[in-house]
Amino acid sequence: MTGPDPAWGQTSFFPPEPAPDPLLCWLWLAGTLGVGSSRNGSVLDAFGGAQEAWEQRGSEAFRRAAGAPAALRAVQPDNTPEHYRAFVRRCEARRIRILTYDDPDYPLALTRIPDMPLVLYCTGDPVWLNEPAAVGMVGSRKPTEYGLRAAEDIGCGLARAGAIVVSGLADGLDSAGHRAAVQEHCPTIGVLGVPIDKTYPATNRELRRQIEANGCVISEYPPESMAIGRVGFLQRNRLIAALSMALVVVEAQEKSGTMSTVAHAERYGKPVFAVPGSIYSPNSAGTNGLLRGGRAKAVCKAEDLFSTLRLDAAPAQAGAAPRPAPAALSDTERRVLACIGAKAKGVEEIGQQSGLPTALLLGTLMKLELTGRVTCLPGKRYILR
Repeated sequence: MTGPDPAWGQTSFFPPEPAPDPLLCWLWLAGTLGVGSSRNGSVLDAFGGAQEAWEQRGSEAFRRAAGAPAALRAVQPDNTPEHYRAFVRRCEARRIRILTYDDPDYPLALTRIPDMPLVLYCTGDPVWLNEPAAVGMVGSRKPTEYGLRAAEDIGCGLARAGAIVVSGLADGLDSAGHRAAVQEHCPTIGVLGVPIDKTYPATNRELRRQIEANGCVISEYPPESMAIGRVGFLQRNRLIAALSMALVVVEAQEKSGTMSTVAHAERYGKPVFAVPGSIYSPNSAGTNGLLRGGRAKAVCKAEDLFSTLRLDAAPAQAGAAPRPAPAALSDTERRVLACIGAKAKGVEEIGQQSGLPTALLLGTLMKLELTGRVTCLPGKRYILR
């Protein structure tokens, strides 16, 4: 008579539970950690992805990476990936695109910050989120006529030259930057501090519709959720700074939400530019202070930014046809771009980090250079545009 099977009691008689949908796992992880969590990067470092985090949700490793409050939420019986299935269907019905961290259209620029959103919600065409030469334009919600004119002139010049204007779709100079791009039939990106199914202020609904027709609007706040007030706009400011190659402050007071965007840009190593203003205008006290303290360079016309944004000195003619949408990035292109940052890297270093064969890597780098996403420096060193 044989003894008991040593595996008895160690395995289940029931078939293993099927792996949940990856999209649902990302929504579960984002909901568990919370919007703007500083733990997002550490969780990704620990587990690599949302499905792996779900499978390890009860582990000590998850508690260390996510923090005790999120670890407690992770194991609640009603907090599962499947809980989000109906939500996904409602988003699809409303044409709200869900961009998870591993989605081909998720902006690569956000993967380089520690508090990146694990999930973004988008209306319009998300393909513009990975276009080079994105420039943030921000400023006072109650601008002077001088500020409005400066935003229009600089914004139009940048849009005609191929820049993607990024701003917060708020009253005042944010809206002026978007309108400048729309006026030139150029794409622009609006970053909301409220849920994606809301527009604040409501008077910007028509402007938002125009942006979505040739650009996109994004938010890290899901539809059907409650706005969280001023904190939402302050959180939004970090995304404007991270998405942009450079930040332009048109007009701002010394103490304002605009200055939080400047602080984020400095934290991410992005160059800051400011429009000089009257020494007698409170609305220019912030911008003049940035210039006086050496925290920003002066910008008086769009051409002052061309070198930083690596734009051609000869902008397109006003009134040109809308720019066609770029092709979506392939998995290989995203893999290579994720290895290239603001500091130039050689082919060997990029190859080691990406794990791609040399021939495939060289072909991909050539394509990225031809499409204007990277610049090849002397010595075959590559840098993001």
